[in-house]
Amino acid sequence: MPRLIQPLRRQLLRLAGILLCSPVLARAADNGLPRAVRQRILTTLDAPLPKVLNVHHLALIRRFNIGWSPVESGAPMLNPAYPLGKGDTLALAMQAIASKDAALAAQRLMEAALLLPHFVQMANLKPGSYAYGKASFTLTTRHLIVLRQQSWLSLEMLGMGAEDYLAEGYWPTPSVDGKRPYGDFTNYPVEMAQALGLPVHHQADGSLTITPMLRTELEALHQQTMPALQVFVREAGLRRNTV
Repeated sequence: MPRLIQPLRRQLLRLAGILLCSPVLARAADNGLPRAVRQRILTTLDAPLPKVLNVHHLALIRRFNIGWSPVESGAPMLNPAYPLGKGDTLALAMQAIASKDAALAAQRLMEAALLLPHFVQMANLKPGSYAYGKASFTLTTRHLIVLRQQSWLSLEMLGMGAEDYLAEGYWPTPSVDGKRPYGDFTNYPVEMAQALGLPVHHQADGSLTITPMLRTELEALHQQTMPALQVFVREAGLRRNTV
């Protein structure tokens, strides 16, 4: 596919992902943000990443609403329509940090969103059964390994800028790369197998392969990374708070 078409395709798929994640389809959740709040969001995204994950960031991360992007093979994303769950995102952010300062709440939310990929590396959670909505989810060591292996994309790489998101009424949020979710390979189950220490075979042409049975198993594991990440952000404890 020509390079000029790729950003547009990513943008369309990204917007499709927003709609799939959104409790209210085809409706922007926060298209009435005050100008000062929008400006604080843009300023925050242009600023250096905070080096310390503070109590505000953690309170917001605990409320993160993880969705699923339909780009290529699919991947976890922070829901751009409702990053803190159904409701008024700005009000929920203010509630989370116990502040009436809307601009500050938006700033902290954007910082927390940018820190999400780092949080996965900075925190830890014991394998076990955890609440997941009205059901439960069994988190395994394999889930933790592949979560830490995932490749997160910047907004620019997704084909949309922060102003584009805000203009559509969505929040600029990060996503795992649905095309290459675990590194450099589009054949992502092979990279998953490598990360997990599972058998990978060299073919005559130099490419790597795994058995069909293992491929099916790892494709299923990949699909489980959305609930795994949701459980992780809600329950994981910090090992350190510095990036």
